Amino acid sequence: MAQKLTEQEQAAVVALAKVLGKELPAQERGNAGGIASGLVRLRKPRLAREEVLEVLAKYGAGDASLKALVRIGVLSPSEGDSYDLSLSARQPQDQPGEADDHAEKSDGAPRAIARAERPKPPARRDARTLARLDTVRKQTPELNDIRRKIIDLDPRLWINGWLLSTPDAFVRYERELRALDAALAGSPTLGDGTLSCRELSYRVFGDEKFLALESEGRKLLHLMGLADVLCCRPQAKLELLHHIPKHHRQMRLVVSENLDPWVNMRNAMFVEGRKRILGERVHGVIFGNGYLVDDPHKLPDLLATLCAERVEVLYWGDLDRAGLQILAKLVELADGRFDVAPFAPAYRLMLQRAMRRFPDPRGNEETDQGGVPVRGFELLEPCLKKREAAYLREVLDGARLIPQEIITAEDL
Repeated sequence: MAQKLTEQEQAAVVALAKVLGKELPAQERGNAGGIASGLVRLRKPRLAREEVLEVLAKYGAGDASLKALVRIGVLSPSEGDSYDLSLSARQPQDQPGEADDHAEKSDGAPRAIARAERPKPPARRDARTLARLDTVRKQTPELNDIRRKIIDLDPRLWINGWLLSTPDAFVRYERELRALDAALAGSPTLGDGTLSCRELSYRVFGDEKFLALESEGRKLLHLMGLADVLCCRPQAKLELLHHIPKHHRQMRLVVSENLDPWVNMRNAMFVEGRKRILGERVHGVIFGNGYLVDDPHKLPDLLATLCAERVEVLYWGDLDRAGLQILAKLVELADGRFDVAPFAPAYRLMLQRAMRRFPDPRGNEETDQGGVPVRGFELLEPCLKKREAAYLREVLDGARLIPQEIITAEDL
C-alpha cells in the first residue's frame, strides 16, 4: 500500500495540481491531480527521466506534458538524463467575493459540517441529498482534517476543487467516495464496459440505483468533474421489437415498417432456422413500427447494444411517398454511425407483383399523401431495372401505394 502523504506533501500536491491544471496540454489537464500526486510521491529532488515518463504514462500523458513541466519550472534538466524537481509553484489565490464562508444555513441555524466519524451505511432507500450544500473556504482544524482525508483519495475526485470546498459532501458520502476511490485505482474509467450501469453500481457501491440517471450518485460524479469516467455496457432498449439470435462482428439487419412482414421474417429465422431472406444473408429483423425515425434514439440505441464492429441496416417499407421518406430520413439519422440501404430484393418483388396486377401504375391503391414531398426515390432507383423505376415513379407521382403485404411468408 502506498505511504500516506504528509500534510506538507498534501499541500504541495494541491498547489502543483492547480498549476498543472492550467499549463498542461488541454487534453491532459484532467489528469493534473494524478500527475502532481505521482511526482510528489516519488519523494526525491532529482528524478530519472524514466521515472517521470512512468508517472506521465500512467495517466496517458507523454512528451507534450514533459515539455510543459520543464517550461513552467517544475522540472529542470540536470546532469545525465535526469531532472531536478521543484515544488515551489504557488497556489493560485481565490478571487475575492467568490463563495465566501456559508457555514450557516439560510434559516440562520448553524450547519454541522464536519463530524469526522465514519458514516454508517445508508438505508436501502437513501434520503441523503446534495441539495443545499454550502461552499466553505475557511480554515479550521475540523475542516482541515476532512480536507486531508479528501486529498488521500484519487486526485481525480478533488482536482476540480468542488469536493475540497464542499466538505459536507464528503461527510455525507464518505463510504461511496472511498468505494469510488478503490474502484478507480489503476484504471482510467469506472468500469470496463462489460457491466450494465445497475450491475456496476451495485458492485462498487452496494446500491444498484446509485448511478441511475438523475440520481444523487450521478450528480456527485458530475460535480466532481467525473461525468465522463463512467464506462457501462449500453442499456438494452425494449421499445423496438426485434429478433437478433446471435452476435456477429459484421451484422446485416432488416428493418420492416409494418408488423406482418416482420412476423413472417422472424418466423422464417426462428421457426424454420433460415439465414437468408429473399436470397440475402441477414442476421436479424427489427420491427420499425411505422415512423421509426420520429425518435432519433430508438434504433441507434438498440444497435449500440449489439456491440458489432459494423452494422448494415436494410430498410423495407411500403412503396409510397411516406414509406420512401422514412428511408431517406433513416439515412440522415445514421450519419455514418451505421450503414443504411434499401432491402432491394423485397422492393423489386413488390414492384413485379404490382406490375402484373396493375399494368397501369395508377390502378394501385390511392392515398391521401398528395401533399407529402417525394423523397428517397433516388436511393432506391439504382437498385431497380429501368422499367421498374419508371413504374415506381408513376406510383409516387400519383400518390399511390404498393403495400409491403403484397409479399407473404411463402415468398420469403
